[in-house]
Amino acid sequence: MMPGQIPDPLVTAGSLPSVGPLAGIPATTLTDQLKLAELYSLGAVLSPLILNRHAKRPFNVIKGDDDDDDDDDERKKRRREKNKVAAARCRNRKKERTDFLQKESERLEMLNSELKSQIEELKSERQQLIVMLNLHRPTCIVRTDSVKSPESDEHVLDQRSEQSD
Repeated sequence: MMPGQIPDPLVTAGSLPSVGPLAGIPATTLTDQLKLAELYSLGAVLSPLILNRHAKRPFNVIKGDDDDDDDDDERKKRRREKNKVAAARCRNRKKERTDFLQKESERLEMLNSELKSQIEELKSERQQLIVMLNLHRPTCIVRTDSVKSPESDEHVLDQRSEQSD
């Protein structure tokens, strides 16, 4: 056999010149062990190349232990269960936050409308006070020059001119 050639799997241990007949080990057992060792070495070379597209771990060419698979399955099951619980918790928090923001928005809209109505009431009251002031001015004995009003006299004069028209 030349270097680099693949040995024939039907070759028995007794026919190999370097091994020779081994006492107490049947030739078929030795051949099976060689095949298994060859498969393991082939698997070690190929396993990094053969990857499951959606998994992070390489696909096992030769499955050695079913216990490892059971442990992996159990770990995956627990991880999925924890993820499901965490996702439900996240959805609940998001829903609570949305409800809170909705209620806060409604409260602020009501406050805004109340403040707008209060502004309108105050504007109306201000107008009434200006009218009362304009009606009182002609009869007032206090000099208007000494009293400073928050409004300019132009506004008051505008009111008088509107009344006289």
